[in-house]
Amino acid sequence: MLNIHDMKKNPVVSICMITYNHEAFIEQAINSVLMQIMEYEFELVVVNDCSTDNTHVIIESLKKSNPKGEFIKYINHSKNIGMISNFIFALKSCRGKYIALCEGDDYWTDQLKLQKQIDFLEKNLDYILIGNNANLCLEKIEKYKQIKKIGSAYEDYTPNDFIKQNPFVTAMTVFRNIDFHNLENILLEFKVGDWPLFTYLSSMGKTRFFAKSTGFYRTHSNSVTSKNRVEYLSFKNELTNRMKHAKYWNDFFGGKYDKTLDQIMKKRSRQLSHIALKNKDFRVAIYYSQFIQVKELKKIKSKFIVSVLKLLYNLNFFK
Repeated sequence: MLNIHDMKKNPVVSICMITYNHEAFIEQAINSVLMQIMEYEFELVVVNDCSTDNTHVIIESLKKSNPKGEFIKYINHSKNIGMISNFIFALKSCRGKYIALCEGDDYWTDQLKLQKQIDFLEKNLDYILIGNNANLCLEKIEKYKQIKKIGSAYEDYTPNDFIKQNPFVTAMTVFRNIDFHNLENILLEFKVGDWPLFTYLSSMGKTRFFAKSTGFYRTHSNSVTSKNRVEYLSFKNELTNRMKHAKYWNDFFGGKYDKTLDQIMKKRSRQLSHIALKNKDFRVAIYYSQFIQVKELKKIKSKFIVSVLKLLYNLNFFK
């Protein structure tokens, strides 16, 4: 039988938890990990990016009060290093054969989540990344509404799928530990780390997403996802990041997904030009009109507007 010292020295799985100003949520996140029932050795790596609230105090208290508090490997930065750098630091701090992600504002509800996921990876060596669905939690209100909708018990995804979108729920994922030193420069190219990480992993093995929910994904006023939809500038950044993601990974794969890139550029450019015009950001609307095909538009008004934008672009207007 494993004792706590063996489990700390030789973890099979590391749970990677980054946190910043999560005083309202961090206790629930940590307890949901420590309640896991499994036969595998584990460690919970919590990395606090110099929170300005009581997150640090709560984590230190849990280390002492929770019966499994000794499993927590806690690092509190003396200064804020930013989300991506903190994520990279946390990944490098994980010693397990496998890494599970759970940010400090999300939480698990299935006590056998890790046991079942690690069992799958142990038996299926060709899979590098797997994950489960999650339900939505608005602040502290649980909505039993699944984040992802798929038509079967599970779906396997390829790099082409990850170029289009992130088909996984970050807080419910587990993947094989790799040399993240080689991945550091890639992750630093992006504003969020999970999607490029999963895209990279998809190039190294199979991936599978299970429809069953094993926890809750939380949105709140301080979350990255909710902020992206509050105002125009953030929405614009989200769309441009999606296009950047597609272009970066198509180049990474040697142009193998040119068709997918073209589809994404057209779709996101239509969205961006539309929202830019509504916010009178004519420079952005004109620039992204170059990626829109007028013949693919259905409304006569849209065709006219895009034609004018493309004309202005060709005349180097606003350049």
